[in-house]
Amino acid sequence: MIEIKVEGLAKEYRSESGVVSVLNDLQLVAPRGSVLSVEGASGSGKSTFLNIIGTLDFASKGHIFLNDVDLSVMQERARERFRSTELGFVFQQHNLLPDFTVLENVMMPVLIQRRPRKEARREAEEKLKMVGLEHRLDHYPAQVSGGELARAGVARALVGGKKMILADEPTGNLDRSNSEKLADLLFSLQKELGFTLLIVTHDGELAGRVPLRYRLRTGRLEQIV
Repeated sequence: MIEIKVEGLAKEYRSESGVVSVLNDLQLVAPRGSVLSVEGASGSGKSTFLNIIGTLDFASKGHIFLNDVDLSVMQERARERFRSTELGFVFQQHNLLPDFTVLENVMMPVLIQRRPRKEARREAEEKLKMVGLEHRLDHYPAQVSGGELARAGVARALVGGKKMILADEPTGNLDRSNSEKLADLLFSLQKELGFTLLIVTHDGELAGRVPLRYRLRTGRLEQIV
């Protein structure tokens, strides 16, 4: 079954100097449970593309189907609900809130779904154990290493039974050793849990491990064979 289908996707911005075209007529089809990457130089539109897939931004033209749902015709409230229940995000900066513990940070997506606090804690503890952070539950982000922050970000993306994980430069702030460990973790969890994994990256070594690779160049998406 198809998980991601992109048809004629385009994104334009208007400025005083005219219309700036960022993405042009993108086409993409990926089956459910696949692992794919979108590569490209800085400024090529990778993050814009990911934000549109993740319902954080709107396309100017075209359609995006995720799990047979056409995001391009959804109203904002429905998009927010879809995002909170179906999509998990892994960010380069991790984006953990500094005034909350690692456990509390990972619980938040479940609490946003209005599920009971006890249930949120149980699921967060389970996911933190899966990423090897069961000994860091009560630590604050400033008290853990960069590699541990990255793993906590993965745990947070997974809670709530997410069907698709969108990773935006997940190794961008890590040294090579921690980058390899995070990649190992992401691929292992994907194999175990079966979610669709879309990675946007300029890390050639990370992308080289992905079976379905695309490159954004001059606003167009091409498959790397």
